Amino acid sequence: MSLFKEIVERSPFGVIVIDKNSKEVIYTNPTFRKWKINERKGFLEKLLNSPRGELEIDGHHYRVSHFTEGDKEIFLLEDITDLKTYQRAKRDFVANVSHELKTPISVIGSIAETLFYEEEDPFKKRFLERILKRAKEMEALVEDLLILAALESKEGKVIWDKVNLHNLVEEVFQNLKEVAEEKKVELLNEVPPETYCTCDEHKIFILLKNLVENAIKYNREGGKVWVRSYPEGEYRVIEVSDTGIGIPKKHLPLIFERFYRVDKSRSREIRGTGLGLSIVKHIALIHGGKVEVESEKGKGSTFRVYIPLKGSPTKEPPKGG
Repeated sequence: MSLFKEIVERSPFGVIVIDKNSKEVIYTNPTFRKWKINERKGFLEKLLNSPRGELEIDGHHYRVSHFTEGDKEIFLLEDITDLKTYQRAKRDFVANVSHELKTPISVIGSIAETLFYEEEDPFKKRFLERILKRAKEMEALVEDLLILAALESKEGKVIWDKVNLHNLVEEVFQNLKEVAEEKKVELLNEVPPETYCTCDEHKIFILLKNLVENAIKYNREGGKVWVRSYPEGEYRVIEVSDTGIGIPKKHLPLIFERFYRVDKSRSREIRGTGLGLSIVKHIALIHGGKVEVESEKGKGSTFRVYIPLKGSPTKEPPKGG
């Protein structure tokens, strides 16, 4: 037995080789045969129609890699059922805890607000103001955790609709008007009035709100935020630019990770949940697109979101997504 064949025979991954012309199975390794998934109804059809990504058969999940060699198609399958079960349990735990925390935090905030406005002692008022501020921060964190949990569950499916992007941006600007005025940041909607995008309106609103809010928070006083949109290939690009503090190059690959902070000392000044960009990335991905960023420290940032023009989540996203 050759070394290569011995490696394949002993591999913990399932290997299946299919004749490209006849679509018949010509080889399976012991791991694949042990799973007995070839006997399950519709397996081969599902495998051939989804050669990349993941495959689900009768409650079992497999990560699939696909190769072509001459007239043969080779599939490498990794059983990730336990990983999926763990991820589901973790997601459900976060969602349940967040849901249970939402009401008491809201009650604490309401009580603190009432006491704050009734209190006349400046010393006590300062403490109540701090309680109120932290309660609002916790409320925002819980809300973001619930949004992420929903996006990662079946609720995260995209409800496709023809959306006027110009009007949606105006709605986001109106929602963030007070924040922008407080920071003296000018909001510029440069999306043409008759620009439409096939997408999930509610989710793209959340995406835009997170991007524009960040662009305001990390801007300088008297700065600007622009929102633009244009077609590029098979995608509709939504672009949010600012004149803010920028992001050092070494941090760019990590900023979409949950709770990642570019500058911890700066983050203490500008309060946030640390989940906004993670939500943005997740919304872009479930639309079949991606998000990318260009930034230079001290000169501002530009975030670009790619959404398939035809609203098909099955299309390959641009490279890097």
